[in-house]
Amino acid sequence: STNVDVVIVGAGAAGIAAAIELQSTNLSFLVLEARNRIGGRAYTDQETFPSIPIDLGASWIHSYGPENVLYDYHESFNVDEKKYSTGKYGICFDYDGQHFTSETIFHARIICEKIFQHLELYTYNKKDYEDLSIEQVIKSEYDRLVTDGPIKRFVDLMLSGEEQYEGSNLTDLSAKSHGLGSGSGNDQWVSFGYGNLLERIAKKHNLSIQLNTFVTHINITDSNRIAIKTSNDSSIIYCRRVIITIPLGCLKRETIIFEPRLPGWKRNAINQMGIGLMNKLIVQFPNCFWDSDIGSFSHACNERRGRFRFTICLPSPANILILFVTGIFANELEILTDNQILEQIMKFLRQTFPKITIPDPINYKFTRWGQDPLAYGSYSNFAVHASPQTIEQFAKETSDGRVQWAGEHANIDDGTEDWLYACVHSAFQSGQRAAKTIRNQLCSS
Repeated sequence: STNVDVVIVGAGAAGIAAAIELQSTNLSFLVLEARNRIGGRAYTDQETFPSIPIDLGASWIHSYGPENVLYDYHESFNVDEKKYSTGKYGICFDYDGQHFTSETIFHARIICEKIFQHLELYTYNKKDYEDLSIEQVIKSEYDRLVTDGPIKRFVDLMLSGEEQYEGSNLTDLSAKSHGLGSGSGNDQWVSFGYGNLLERIAKKHNLSIQLNTFVTHINITDSNRIAIKTSNDSSIIYCRRVIITIPLGCLKRETIIFEPRLPGWKRNAINQMGIGLMNKLIVQFPNCFWDSDIGSFSHACNERRGRFRFTICLPSPANILILFVTGIFANELEILTDNQILEQIMKFLRQTFPKITIPDPINYKFTRWGQDPLAYGSYSNFAVHASPQTIEQFAKETSDGRVQWAGEHANIDDGTEDWLYACVHSAFQSGQRAAKTIRNQLCSS
């Protein structure tokens, strides 16, 4: 058996931050990570596309600025890392590759403003209403204002931006909690890879992390020590405190068995919070057949809202397109074979660029975060009936403070306009909070 003061379960952003915080104490701690790498859902693939670091998960540091906990790390590491760049500007296509007219865009934006004003009025008066999905709240206004044609497609394109950001369809998202926890300021594309950034942070602090160690049981019955079992062997790890940082999707699937069972209010928070799905379909071509100045393009679908909505373009020498798919559509694609997905991608691209002979891809990589047994989804969101109070319940300690909770889904509202959840840096903040709580418990006693 092993005896330490603290065990940190998970070496994503929250686990890394907690470990760094505990380094400033005399407490002994152990970081257990189920994967063969650190970073969790921030993972930079450097093997599929040689010399081109591609993020399979998180890509942007949201609310980027000096107040962001990852700002100084990024600024210092950004100097000497190998980077990959996008084009110069974004563009928007209709389903057939045509550009929308300025008149269409003008009228569609006016309609969207009215739809969101209707939603904001509901949100403002939320105490008077039962929570509904965003889709339910906006449907009457949408049906009243929108008719078939290019204006409808552009309105749907704008609405699907909400779905892309949250990783879920509007049918699953809370109207009462709309707009909460979105932060402020600009987003920073991590050009050398977000996963690489976390790797560099761990290396800078010389963190020792035990990889390939899947925690299966946590027994808190004994008031003096916590017993932790892993799938590796029959030995038991004993500790005084534990920080749980595993993804929300894994908590929903109960991949760790707690003895005694978690209290009802904690289980309710886990069930209530939504989990979004965003996958990346990364395709490399022998040449850059699109305008190399295009950094990204949005696409309005004439079949269903949000299908192949957004694509990042990496020009020569990368010649890579990264298609973002979310929500129900992402789930549908996950059960297809790679060849079936590739067939849909090529059909979409040939429809979007009808005058260009598009070559066959030379390489590709498709993520399936929903099927990943160490993720079961991408990031949290406010499902119907979920709220910042749900996050507070998530972050709230259990077992008389011996079990602390952290992760992108457990970053408590600090009352500022910069408050964010469901991001890598918000996970980092939650890990710092959990470790500081344990420091105050054990180092002052």
